Amino acid sequence: MAGNGRKAHKDAGGTNPVLRKPDGMVGPDLPEGLLSKNRSWNPHVVDWYDQFRMSPQASLIRSDPMWMALQVAFIELDEMIYTGRYGSMGPEVRQMFAQFGWTPASLRAMRFDVPEADDLSASENGETGAMIDFEDFRRRQGAVG
Repeated sequence: MAGNGRKAHKDAGGTNPVLRKPDGMVGPDLPEGLLSKNRSWNPHVVDWYDQFRMSPQASLIRSDPMWMALQVAFIELDEMIYTGRYGSMGPEVRQMFAQFGWTPASLRAMRFDVPEADDLSASENGETGAMIDFEDFRRRQGAVG
């Protein structure tokens, strides 16, 4: 069908833009007082939120309303864990997290990629496989974010 714009959205190489890991934690902390029965956040949920704030996907969140929508997703996740309603709340939680690139599949659907270390590529001195020196490893690690 003409005019669907797919060709226009691809860059010259035909690959998806690569998200970069931020320098440190970005975005607000999880707010207190929003959970049902005035309870505290599940420690796993807090850890997952903090991990997201340090991930390449955090660079997709660019405004306060977007952070609020992400926090609603974490409220739903916390509620699902607290109540044990995995069957009824799981699809909703999965859908909410897909909007933020939580999984490789959702990132592909959003047409983004995250950097990956290429440990199997040839090293600078022409050998393959294992790293030869630690400084070479650190240079490569820094190159992928």
